[in-house]
Amino acid sequence: MFLIDITPKNHEPYDPILNQSIDNYLLNDLKLPGHGLLCYINRPSVIIGSAQNSFSEVDLNYLQQHHIKLVRRTSGGGAVYHDEGNVIFENILGDSLDHCGDYDYFAQPILDALAEMGLKDGQVSAKSALVANNQKFSGMCMIKAKEGFAAGGTLMFNMNIANARQVLTPKKRAQVARGVLSADRPITNLKSLLSPEYAELSTEEFKNELLCHLFHVKHLADIPTYHLTDQDWQKIYAKVGQKYGRNVWNYGKNPGYQYYSSYQMPNGQLHVNFSTENEQISHIKFYGNTITPEAAEVLEQVLLGATLTADSLNTLLSSTIFANNPDFLQVISDMLLEAENTHHICD
Repeated sequence: MFLIDITPKNHEPYDPILNQSIDNYLLNDLKLPGHGLLCYINRPSVIIGSAQNSFSEVDLNYLQQHHIKLVRRTSGGGAVYHDEGNVIFENILGDSLDHCGDYDYFAQPILDALAEMGLKDGQVSAKSALVANNQKFSGMCMIKAKEGFAAGGTLMFNMNIANARQVLTPKKRAQVARGVLSADRPITNLKSLLSPEYAELSTEEFKNELLCHLFHVKHLADIPTYHLTDQDWQKIYAKVGQKYGRNVWNYGKNPGYQYYSSYQMPNGQLHVNFSTENEQISHIKFYGNTITPEAAEVLEQVLLGATLTADSLNTLLSSTIFANNPDFLQVISDMLLEAENTHHICD
């Protein structure tokens, strides 16, 4: 096993969109031989599955009000909250399917390293959860590619658990008991479960200590490491610009919604997703930190069934509570008429 150094050049290291793009590049493009491992930390963000409907899973208003990034991955799965209190680890096997599906194989080195740092009774539960004292501190997943796969998870070291709960939509939040993110097990931070000398570390320091224990060395410099090259970074940044860094991918790619548009206002962003049938709006959803859910619902009700022409939209919008704000009505009309087809997002 070797470490993959993903410390970016000319970019801050906690960018969740960049880090997600690196995962995809390593697995689908670079395909290094052997068993690579990367560890990183994200700024506050919610990572959603490729097929998830963002506005039915996540409270997007809460995200934007608290500057939490929405990031869509290319694999499936549910919504996961990350912040500077989490360490994400990924085992990348770009040219082999050995141990694919075997969560214990990839979990055990993590558990052994944490045991050396003071964790007691750590184990794998429910196939892919890492727990101690019946409390979950990590969830794992696997992503299969044509020739290899990735297996990893998130270690909650000092995560903001209150934020993790609040990012859910109000409907989903009501189904979850306070401090619990799954139906069967409360979550906890590792900080309270490790020996004092490790519990007092910052998340970055904890990540580095974890790596040293995983590779059985005293210093990071002693770990066999692949450093991303300038060519690697050029390809990664190109993918960010073409796809992963675009709102139409992260916000717009919602099942059942064909079109997406956003508008940057002085006080935040406004988003709209919609589909059409026979040149009429058949489904529509507004959201963002510049509009209340009640106002969004008014627009949705008025525009459902509307013909996508400037005259039709202006007539309908002029009948709403926003009639005395012609600039805002023009923004809405332009967003609908200039929306991007989400089915044409770069592969």
